Amino acid sequence: MERVKYYSPNDLTCGRNLKNSEILINEYEAGNKEANDINDIIELYNIKKYFDNKLYLLGWNPEDIKRFEKNINEFFGIMARYIKEITDDNISNIYDEIIFYYKVDFWELIEKFRVYENLSEQIIQELLFSSKVKLSELLIFKNIVEHYGIIIREYMLSDSSSAKLLLNKYEMKHFRQIAEIHLPKELSIEDKEKIISNYIDCDQPNPNYLQLIANIQSNKDKLVISPKLILKSKKKIEEQEQQFFKDNSGMRIETSVIFANNQENVVSINNEGLSTSATYSSNWIRDNLEYATLLNNFIYLFEYVDLQMRCTLVNKESEMGVFERHILTSSKNAYVKGFFFEHKNHFSILQMEGYYDQLFRNGIRLEEIIEWFFVEYLSTEFGANNFRVTMPSVNSTFLEKCTNVMPALESVLKQFILYVEEGHIDLELFEIRSEHLIYKNIPSLIENKYAYGIGNEFHNVTFLLFSDQSGLGYIDETKKTYDSFFKLLCNEKVKISDYPEFDTPKIEWLIKNNYLTVDEAGSIVFPNGVLILILYELYTNDVVAYWKYSFDGRKILNELKDKNIIEFESTLFSRPEQEYINYLLNKSQFNNGLDLRNKYSHLQPFSTDDENKHTQNYYIFLRLFILTIIKINDEFCSRLLEDGPNIT
Repeated sequence: MERVKYYSPNDLTCGRNLKNSEILINEYEAGNKEANDINDIIELYNIKKYFDNKLYLLGWNPEDIKRFEKNINEFFGIMARYIKEITDDNISNIYDEIIFYYKVDFWELIEKFRVYENLSEQIIQELLFSSKVKLSELLIFKNIVEHYGIIIREYMLSDSSSAKLLLNKYEMKHFRQIAEIHLPKELSIEDKEKIISNYIDCDQPNPNYLQLIANIQSNKDKLVISPKLILKSKKKIEEQEQQFFKDNSGMRIETSVIFANNQENVVSINNEGLSTSATYSSNWIRDNLEYATLLNNFIYLFEYVDLQMRCTLVNKESEMGVFERHILTSSKNAYVKGFFFEHKNHFSILQMEGYYDQLFRNGIRLEEIIEWFFVEYLSTEFGANNFRVTMPSVNSTFLEKCTNVMPALESVLKQFILYVEEGHIDLELFEIRSEHLIYKNIPSLIENKYAYGIGNEFHNVTFLLFSDQSGLGYIDETKKTYDSFFKLLCNEKVKISDYPEFDTPKIEWLIKNNYLTVDEAGSIVFPNGVLILILYELYTNDVVAYWKYSFDGRKILNELKDKNIIEFESTLFSRPEQEYINYLLNKSQFNNGLDLRNKYSHLQPFSTDDENKHTQNYYIFLRLFILTIIKINDEFCSRLLEDGPNIT
């Protein structure tokens, strides 16, 4: 029988462990078993944890529980006597006997009964430096760390892999709750930097950890990494990449954007494996040179936004694979970037570069179209007068374009803020306003513009219905596996009896809360399809646009708001868009941001391929300008017409 191990009250092994606990308690009570070694002692401790947390089997009656708890209290005395007899002389041999998943429990008992006070620094030093004891096990226990602080500091400075523990504590993003680790007060800020430096210099540093170091934002109270050390980490990453790809190893990924005169369809997109090819009709563009149409091409040809005017270029967790979401090492302060996000980013830059060139061949500069939108279009179509913008000139270098385009973008956004607040643009008032532009604070003309999911009920229902990790996307009856419970129900006739007993409480919860129902034939069905589709949109896109729904859809959104399942917010950019913009322009929110605004505002960047880099960055800036135009146009259209994304 596998030994009892307590993990958490919600662990799936809880029932099995309680059953095994019952068997063991009965054996001890009958005298058929004794606690003979350290593993028996730790197992009794794990049994006690279940009872301390009031976790019982449904089949136990009050008399059973009372009897079990009486025995558990007697076990506690046995545990205490055994652990308190651990000394310098026997700890090494005892530790050798412990099974691997009881190691941490051992140190927990050492701390609980204050046995560390009787163990010398020398024996702890021997256990650590002989690699018999893992440092990560000790650092969980604050009192032990404080007692042996000098020894632990000495060990961390000698072992470069200790850097992983520092990064796990301060930088790494964890996808499940983990035990907090404690560091000795003797470990200084300078010690931590030295440990990080030693790790970069070690024989085979993990590239994922090197990337964490390269993106660290120093905190004077926790971890300070000098620019020199960050550069050192980046160069180490480059060395590893050159070594790894020296034989042209890796996957071949191709992305191409072509503008062709012989293209019959306006657009043709071909996806084959990891390769994407898009061909656009040059003739169609040449025959449709109205400025409004040329801007609409970013909506309908290049699909920078979807039909709810949500930017499609942002990273979405729903577009990431399981490996990307839960296994890859990433900083908790980083903008999450999946493979598909990188693909979209590269693809959209190629679209912008090719389109910019096509317009120029037809005697049109995209910068002129941007100026037309703010100066003429908004005034003519919506009476929004006095918008002003000056784009980079045709003769300026790409470095100069990058330097000048961001002030232009920030200027029109500040003008829009003034318009929302005052109902018009007073240029004299605009000139004297000097507040810093924060993208999440840019207001909207529209009430309740965006809806976001919040709270436990939202997360529970969307996880159970739409996540590939809910375990409900497969049943033996169909022998088919779907990505989610939602897709299974859309394609198969499913009954509650098709699921094992441990899954039925999940389904019953969905039925109880009116997300599912059972029809006359006993099949599980959706009682309200519009509700489910709204939840699906919230799950896959993290946001929905309230006014893009029909009256019935808005009614459902209002009901969800009343139940505290969603919340409304009125801003120009949605939260995913705000994060995306911050990732591109600054490091105010993410430590891996491209920081493009600050690079061109505060210094002129230098690199071996200056012109190519400036050219690509300029297309990124233009992409943001176009997104801003689409969002502002949608504001005015939605306010007047409730819908209508076209720039007419």
